[in-house]
Amino acid sequence: MDADAYKPGAGDLIDGLYELKDSLGKGGMAQVWRAREVSGSREAPRAGEVSRGGREVAVKFLRHDSEALYCLDPHEREAELAVRNARFRREADLLGTLDHPGITELYGSGSHQGVPYIAMRLVTGVSLRTFLDEHNPLSLAAAVAVAVQMAGALACAHTLPVVHRDLKPANIMIGDEGAVVLIDFGIAKPLRADATRYTAHGSTLGTRGYLAPEQLLEREPTPRTDVYCFGCIFYELLTGRPPFPLGVDSGLTDKHLHEKPLPPSVYAAGIPEAIDDLVVRMLAKKPEQRPAVDEVLRVLAPFGPRPGDPEPRPRTHPDPTAPLRLPSDRVSRPRPALAVPPAAAAPAEDEWLDTRAVEQLCAQAESEIASGEPGDGAGRLRGLTARVRKEWGERRPLVRRVWQGAADGLRLAGDFGSAVRLYQGIDDDLIHGDGPAERAERAVIRLRLAECRLAFGELEAVITAVDTAGHTAAGLPPDLGARVEAVRRTVDAQLAARLAGPDMEA
Repeated sequence: MDADAYKPGAGDLIDGLYELKDSLGKGGMAQVWRAREVSGSREAPRAGEVSRGGREVAVKFLRHDSEALYCLDPHEREAELAVRNARFRREADLLGTLDHPGITELYGSGSHQGVPYIAMRLVTGVSLRTFLDEHNPLSLAAAVAVAVQMAGALACAHTLPVVHRDLKPANIMIGDEGAVVLIDFGIAKPLRADATRYTAHGSTLGTRGYLAPEQLLEREPTPRTDVYCFGCIFYELLTGRPPFPLGVDSGLTDKHLHEKPLPPSVYAAGIPEAIDDLVVRMLAKKPEQRPAVDEVLRVLAPFGPRPGDPEPRPRTHPDPTAPLRLPSDRVSRPRPALAVPPAAAAPAEDEWLDTRAVEQLCAQAESEIASGEPGDGAGRLRGLTARVRKEWGERRPLVRRVWQGAADGLRLAGDFGSAVRLYQGIDDDLIHGDGPAERAERAVIRLRLAECRLAFGELEAVITAVDTAGHTAAGLPPDLGARVEAVRRTVDAQLAARLAGPDMEA
């Protein structure tokens, strides 16, 4: 570690783009500064934007001078700093991919005098930790409003899938207008099979008091890991206390591992039974017993504030119910493509779909998928799925072919959440009959669905799908059975690698 590494200071001009104003805070791995984006930024405005020169931004720097690094010997220090640099670059990549008002937007990233930085949207407001300390207890409407907004942002991340791994009140901001924003994706982990694995020096990643059992046991995280941490936060929103309070000799780790929490209604009146049940399930010890974040959203939706509702009592500032009571339109920024291009080249809505053209597009996409590199064909199929189903119905084989080509392209591109929805739609609605060909096709679709779920850590479901496919293949004619068996072996190999891999990646 270089003792003379750059240290940010007020007035510094970073990469010719951002003038530092004042420090917003410093942690063990990074520090954040308020900055002004200077006029004449080298990045051209996006379509529909005015020049951004002069706006305030947050600039996050990786710390090369943290106390934890000084405690290591030179070899460990160099290795740890390499991991931190790699994670910092990954955080910038993730922020550039995630597009949701509840996740900080990436403006740019780079290196200034050898120190990496990330420039992002500045969220002015208070942390949820400060908010809870000042407003306790919260009204049910305010608690649910925070939870609904958190769930929406997490759903965006989990679709990829990306696990935050450090959800806690200090990493959640409530903006001046009440918008809830997840911050600090510094130890977030993409769950793609090809994602780089970093092994760091030190202890379990995350924050004491908000760690899921699998994190405490140093096992592989999944999106359900975030759901547990979310459950801890939601419990505190509802009751003013965490499910297992932190105290001297409290046995906190043992409680998170083994003790079932009391329902929130034990500590706060007026909590609906459905929310009571939801929170207890979010805090289940086994990941597979927790609801997915999409289910959390579905359960909470009926209890959240609605447009036109009055301001809740007691009043708070900021007011987290405001974005739900007084919604405003937000134009999403263009999301960088993963590997599948956007479907801009699909036929115009006022044109009839041409069967031959769609067949040729399917053939192109299938050729791309066979090569392992989905491209323009797969991307265009993605934009046709709803339309072919609407115009041609659910029984036409070409509709199923379009959906499968689109799903396969998304799966290979790493967008497993979107692929799951298409594969599930094929299984539920587009395969008809129970002949050998239909059984083989259904088995393949369910295996691909299991392959996507493997990325979400749903190992028991994948094991069941692989076993079921083996029995199905054995009862099919040899050619069809061989097709199913080939896919089954692929998924089984991925499952075996996952089961045999290291317990936890940092």
